[in-house]
Amino acid sequence: MASIFMSFIHEEETAASTLSFFIRHIFGHSIDTFMSSDKNAIYAGEDWMKRIFDELKTTKVLISLLSPASVGRPWINFEAGAAWMGNAVVIPVCMGGLTIGELPKPYSSLQAIEIGTTEGAYYLFSSIAHHLGIEPPRRPIFSDTPMSSWTDAQKDENRKLCNTYRVFTTFLKTNLEKTSPKSTQAHEGG
Repeated sequence: MASIFMSFIHEEETAASTLSFFIRHIFGHSIDTFMSSDKNAIYAGEDWMKRIFDELKTTKVLISLLSPASVGRPWINFEAGAAWMGNAVVIPVCMGGLTIGELPKPYSSLQAIEIGTTEGAYYLFSSIAHHLGIEPPRRPIFSDTPMSSWTDAQKDENRKLCNTYRVFTTFLKTNLEKTSPKSTQAHEGG
């Protein structure tokens, strides 16, 4: 069973896949994410609803990807509630123009993240590490002016790390713009 359950609407699957990929990139393959749309997570002939329930019962962290289109969808709220009742940490992740100030209850009672910035991305990854009891990722210094005491190697390493976060947020924004939801069909297992 996965450590992290990715909750999202079908129309925003690309954003969820992008986030899942970068979670693995930042932490390595030591953290497993579950996405019900992943054909390697639920196989043909498997009872997909039972598999989703089993994952929700055992997950440690549920990342709820919330956009203006998804925040009111029943399935997103169902998954968050089921995970919360199972004592998983629910992390509301605002994206696609939804801000923390626009979150309805009960999401607004939880510490939420706006994922559209490099700082927001780092905050999500460090929060995941905290809740899973693992070492947090190295914190990049998001500044055009590196520390004067750093060696060239340290400056280069920080530049590469910052670039990873910039690529992630840019890729996420680009994919959200391309896949803005056009229907109101809830994500139901892929």
